[in-house]
Amino acid sequence: MQQKLRERREKAALNSVVAGLGPLLTGNALVPDAVPEWIPQAIARTWELSAEPVELLSDDSSPEELDAWLASLLTAHNLTARLYVATHLGIRPWLECHVLPHNRTARLREVIEEPWMFLSSSLDTLLIVSEAEYHYEAYVARADDQGG
Repeated sequence: MQQKLRERREKAALNSVVAGLGPLLTGNALVPDAVPEWIPQAIARTWELSAEPVELLSDDSSPEELDAWLASLLTAHNLTARLYVATHLGIRPWLECHVLPHNRTARLREVIEEPWMFLSSSLDTLLIVSEAEYHYEAYVARADDQGG
């Protein structure tokens, strides 16, 4: 009974994410079994105290500055054309989107809770952006660096 209730909640949450992202979505997704093994390990490493972000942005930046920064991070780390966005949902952990110009990252921020995680369509680069105490932090992991 609990499992069915959990599945129903996840499906409702996924429907909300899909509706919110709308035209950004390509219709493709990564199911849990298709997520490369190095990804969970790389995500866990970003939460370690010794993890150093590759870039920081002040948390009192305007929403427009945050959106422009997110878009520049995607470009700087070659997350172009198509990419996967983490949903934080077990049934569909990653949805494929068209690249997000800075005027569309606001939509993503409204729909997806942070940390915002982006995976290249080639499944070899992961960008994680999270809000810390006084700033936003960006972390990058690559499959080659993780043994994946």
